[in-house]
Amino acid sequence: MRKILAFIGLAGLLLALPSPVLAFEATRSADETVRASVQGILTVVRKYAGSNDEAARQAYLDEVSEILEPVIGYAVIARKVMGGAYSSASTEQKIRFLDVFKRSMVNTYAGGIYAFGAFEVNLLPSQDDKKDTLRNTRVYMEVVSPDGPKYPLVQSVYYSKQLGDWKMQNAIFNGINLGVTFRTQFEQLYNEAGGDLNVTIVAWERITEEAYKSTRFRE
Repeated sequence: MRKILAFIGLAGLLLALPSPVLAFEATRSADETVRASVQGILTVVRKYAGSNDEAARQAYLDEVSEILEPVIGYAVIARKVMGGAYSSASTEQKIRFLDVFKRSMVNTYAGGIYAFGAFEVNLLPSQDDKKDTLRNTRVYMEVVSPDGPKYPLVQSVYYSKQLGDWKMQNAIFNGINLGVTFRTQFEQLYNEAGGDLNVTIVAWERITEEAYKSTRFRE
């Protein structure tokens, strides 16, 4: 889990960047949604840069969580991560994992955005506009590291008609699929727990919290 901290941080930030013009209409464009997100995220990052005391780290987590809540499809992602375990899980277990998963996403994102440091993200021309739909629209980007190398990144978002806005559902950074990585992690923990979902949820929470606590904010 720790090795994908920076990747998830970057994946989350993609929601803050412009997307291509879509072939359909929505209440609010993906551009408007992501622009609003990046302004809030960058403000919080600058606010807490170099802050490593416990109170500041918790405040940072709380503010990041508030920004991410409306732009990440936690329920959609969590269900896919659970895979076959979802159908046999009780309602209580589903709700519990969703809660833990949301906090793990925030922890990992918050730590990752600091672990990676300064970078730029550039919008690339869409490779398949005709395949973009309300259920899945892909945004093609490239991440430029402080040292110069460029890495490809594809962001997938869907339009929630209920909420009237776009939500993140997956990202692929330099060939690493966020959804597949999360699901593989879950399956590993689930198998190690002998199919005990309660034990799996506890292990998931522990690993992500340890990874965040081990991350030192950059000055």
